[in-house]
Amino acid sequence: PQEDAEMTPIRSMLSFLGGTVVLSQLFLSGHSFSNTKQPTQRTSSRVLMHMAPPSKTMSVAELEAESEQLRIEIEELRKEALSRLEALSEQLGVVETEPPKPLSTTQTGDDKDLLPAPMPITFTDSTTSRKKSTKGIANLLDETTWKISLSIGREPGTWMPKDWGKSGQRLNLSFTADFTPSQLFDRDDFFRGGYTNAKILNVESNQITLGPSLSEGQRSYKVKNGGWQVTRGDGPMGTDLLRFFIEVDEEITHAGSDVYIPKGRIYCSCGYFPFMNNGGKDGMKDAVKDEIKKIEGEIMQLQKKKDEIKNPFNLDGIKISSEIFKLKQDLDQLNQRLSFAMVRQPDKQLLRYSPDGDVGLTKEGGVCCEVKKGPVVEYHILGRFGVVSAQKEEK
Repeated sequence: PQEDAEMTPIRSMLSFLGGTVVLSQLFLSGHSFSNTKQPTQRTSSRVLMHMAPPSKTMSVAELEAESEQLRIEIEELRKEALSRLEALSEQLGVVETEPPKPLSTTQTGDDKDLLPAPMPITFTDSTTSRKKSTKGIANLLDETTWKISLSIGREPGTWMPKDWGKSGQRLNLSFTADFTPSQLFDRDDFFRGGYTNAKILNVESNQITLGPSLSEGQRSYKVKNGGWQVTRGDGPMGTDLLRFFIEVDEEITHAGSDVYIPKGRIYCSCGYFPFMNNGGKDGMKDAVKDEIKKIEGEIMQLQKKKDEIKNPFNLDGIKISSEIFKLKQDLDQLNQRLSFAMVRQPDKQLLRYSPDGDVGLTKEGGVCCEVKKGPVVEYHILGRFGVVSAQKEEK
């Protein structure tokens, strides 16, 4: 603050000198001033006295003499201001730097005074430099195609009517679906958040095929595109689930059958197991299996030592029995962990993999339909379905 207070008068003086120079140019141009009001502000500055308009018209010689005197006084004031500024800069320890020189399009003088030439701009082919976009865990099915087979019939625990599927008959249907990355804006309570992170499911040719029965041949039905979503942690023991649906325009059944698919949306869900971080290896499950084998080997060795001891009251035999008991307890805990790992990382025979092998879907899932009873929404089991990658089947 003290430095600004000391610099302010000098800056004001230099600004004032600039305005005075403009006035001197007007004097030199030969204009005369008359009938001009006097300045409203009083000042003792000698320079402002010259700015007051003359009482009568002045000749060119008088104007030149007056302007010359004004120029001399301005020069004296400028020198005085610069000397004060230099003195103040020395007191404050300010080092003045020369103003930057303007750039010129023509090269003059030594090259060392010029700025370095800018780096050249190069263009590369986007097709060669483009890298494969990284996918998140929930996006591994983007732009993949799957063949889906539905087996509709009575299942344990279904809430369908008691006479539905009582005969044991089943409807076998199939369709091909493209899992697109396009956002779905059609809200559905089957998805977590209604439509958050839900995407469009395209049904090829917008049709589903009903397999033949003893009384009827194969038939095709029109269906509408649906949606799909991956929900994290909604499956057994915190596993991920794939949810998707299609919409049928009419009831699907065979003549004389007690099994039918009601008109509306048909919902499917199955296990979703990404293999991004372990390359498809069953790391957790294999580690638990190795630990179980190790403990089982230790128990066998201790049991042999115990069998060699003939005296049942021998202290060594009692210690060995205690160690075997503790190891068996550890073995029980590991078997529980293995059961958990078997759910988290199913055997490869239970999964159907994507073309890139970075995600596996359980080969079977559940099918249901929505039934509204007043304000309550229920999902009734219709059957099960299987999946297989269409790209892999073509290869």
